[in-house]
Amino acid sequence: MRNVFRELSALMVLWLAFAPASGLACEEGETLEIAITLDDLPWVGGLKPGDNRQKGTERIVAALKKHSAPATGFVVCQRMRADDSRLKVWLDAGMSLGNHSSSHPEIDDLEIDVWRKDVEQCTERLGKYLGKPPKWFRFPYLHSGKTREKRDAALKILKDLGHEVAPVSVDTGEQALVKPYVDALVAGDKARAEEIGKAYVDHLLAAVRHYREVSRERLGRQIRHVLLLHANALAADYLDELLTALEKEGFSFITFDYAMADPAYALEDDYAGPIGLSWLYRFKPEMTGAWEWDDEELARLKNQATEIMNEP
Repeated sequence: MRNVFRELSALMVLWLAFAPASGLACEEGETLEIAITLDDLPWVGGLKPGDNRQKGTERIVAALKKHSAPATGFVVCQRMRADDSRLKVWLDAGMSLGNHSSSHPEIDDLEIDVWRKDVEQCTERLGKYLGKPPKWFRFPYLHSGKTREKRDAALKILKDLGHEVAPVSVDTGEQALVKPYVDALVAGDKARAEEIGKAYVDHLLAAVRHYREVSRERLGRQIRHVLLLHANALAADYLDELLTALEKEGFSFITFDYAMADPAYALEDDYAGPIGLSWLYRFKPEMTGAWEWDDEELARLKNQATEIMNEP
């Protein structure tokens, strides 16, 4: 009898995930919701002249507050200070923080016991800072193990540490633009920097639109999306513009926890491999090879940055 109930429960999760929800059945009437997440806190990448990480963090959080956009930041704990004022900016604004490992390692470069220690160190350090254990863990590079054995061992470790995995639906390659952007600003070339800033916003909108289509194709509806960004100089300068553009697209901003309550995220993660993928590719990965778009878009983005920087 228990097996029967277990099977019925599993079928119910699948039905909820794939069945069009009220207001989501047709494209014109879609409900568009998105949670904003930023990796590599307190900061990743360079700074423009005269700036510092504290000021950059304050600009990111100010943009989020301006648009009433709750956000979750994922912390690389080796980059923390004992009483980190940059993270305090996030907490004072009501944002939440999660574990992004201690040293941001590539999981497949480490023995699983070494990887566990790296994650556990951040669990303990961030827990002391927050006064409670962090709930969410995001894999660096979204890499969860290239073999099923490695992936399953990592998932067991996270469960033992009290973590839940923090997926994304909208994967992005915006980090590729940060160095050219900072280089242009250091060189005093405001025009090139602005071109790269525009490319940043355009790329992120393209990614959001792409994954809207993937959600529609794979689930017949829009899930509550989760956008991947990084705490960097481009976010500090262009997040306000991006959030404005998302509002014009029809999106409302939601918390990460609310996004995770979408039944689609309860589907089984059936991907093991070397690629960091959107959640929309990770369940039933045999259904699609659509992540080629991500590779093509990243290559296009890098070429665009190179062309901007090499313009006469």
